[in-house]
This record gives sequence, C-alpha cells and structure tokens, in this order.
Amino acid sequence: MKFRPLAKLLVISGAAMCFGAVPVLADGQECRHVGGGILTNFLDAKTCGPGTGLCTDGTATGDLSGAVGVAVLSESGNVLHNHHHWVTASGDTITFKDADLTLLANVNGQYLGNYLNGVTITGGTGGFEGAQGILYSVFGAIDLNKGQLTLRYEGAVCFEHVPPP
Repeated sequence: MKFRPLAKLLVISGAAMCFGAVPVLADGQECRHVGGGILTNFLDAKTCGPGTGLCTDGTATGDLSGAVGVAVLSESGNVLHNHHHWVTASGDTITFKDADLTLLANVNGQYLGNYLNGVTITGGTGGFEGAQGILYSVFGAIDLNKGQLTLRYEGAVCFEHVPPP
C-alpha cells in the first residue's frame, strides 16, 4: 500500500473514532467522565427522618467533590433501597433516582457494598440543571460496628450545552 492512501485511511479512521466516542455532541449535550471517593458516617437514627432509620452524611472527593448523604428507604434481604442527596463544593446540587446497594460478604458487621445497577443522575441545580448520567461503578466497604462507609465512584455526566453569553 502506498503512503498517501494509507495516510488518508488513518485520518478518516481516526476522525470516525473521535466522532463515535462522543455521539452526544450531536444532540446538544457534552459528556465527561467523572470519578472519585466518598467517605460518610452513619447518623443517629433520630436525625434520619422517614425510612429505616439508617442514613449517612459525609464528603465526596474527585470530580463531584462536596457533601453527600444517603437515606435508606427500605431493606430487602441484603439490598438497601437508598435515596441520595449531593451538594458540590461550588454549591450546585445533583439529583439522583433512588438506587439499590447490595451488601456482600458480611464479616462481623463489615460488608462489601456494590450498586450493581449504578446510580442514575437526573439533574440538579446550577451547572447540573438538565444534567443526565450514571455512576456506573460505585462500590466499597461498610463498617456497621464503627458506623463508617467508604466508596469509590466512576461514571459519566452529560451536560446541556450552554452557549457563552
């Protein structure tokens, strides 16, 4: 194969891969990868409000840094049905669909936890108004003896394109 046809083929292939990697740009959204960590503590059951009496508050690091908390709405076997609240370090809120955390491998009150179906982002305020996405990997450790929870998260958030003023 000659150099010029090969170069054209590589340029066309590279452009096709780039456009395929960001298909949402065509419908007015821009997506980005996010990741980080979550450290929370379980709160006294009297402060949790409705649900099972289990709730957490703590910090989030990484791309969605700020404050995060969970209220456990119900329990079914080893699955906790949770409602999340999240405020970024810049003061924006992120809203989520309620999601299920599966508890695995109980060892003396310590569990591995995994959101097997991820956690879906449904919007928020400020920069997250109209945002959509999913934290497709959220897993970590829960120590019910010490009242602590540590998780890692990874996912994608798509933002509505806002033209500059």
